[in-house]
Amino acid sequence: MKELIHELCGRFYFEEDQCVWRQDQKLIVFDKEFEAVIDILEYDEEFDQVIEFAEDVKGHFQDEQVEALLKFYENKNEIILKLETAIFEYYQNNRNMYDAPIIKDKNELGCFLTDMGIFIAEKEQAGLRKLGITFECSWDPGHGLGILLKNEEIVAIGTIDDAIV
Repeated sequence: MKELIHELCGRFYFEEDQCVWRQDQKLIVFDKEFEAVIDILEYDEEFDQVIEFAEDVKGHFQDEQVEALLKFYENKNEIILKLETAIFEYYQNNRNMYDAPIIKDKNELGCFLTDMGIFIAEKEQAGLRKLGITFECSWDPGHGLGILLKNEEIVAIGTIDDAIV
């Protein structure tokens, strides 16, 4: 297994099946501990494309990817509070569509969520930090839940596809 210790972001291992650099991180969301999987795509600046084969990886992340992860770590508590509020509002506004139960306290949502992921794709534009956060959720098991953040602000919430654009 390939490993990398990034000077700012810590230890990663290369997940060949997904062709991503991966880091595991424990996070508390809705008073529930998640073993979050953080995935970073490696981008080949020379050929202007995402690395698709394990033999091509060099362990290089783009500045915007590093900054996105560091800003997440720096502002983790604030970001998680925003996530919890946004997810609760999304659930309340869409629960009828899924025939999901009524809940009064946002922390009840923790029992409906599993498999937290954080996805950091290649840079979209200079200076833009983009981070996708995903969960499997019981109310939409086929599509899951996804939240897209740009520069630490929530810009989209919906299915997993909304978070990994």
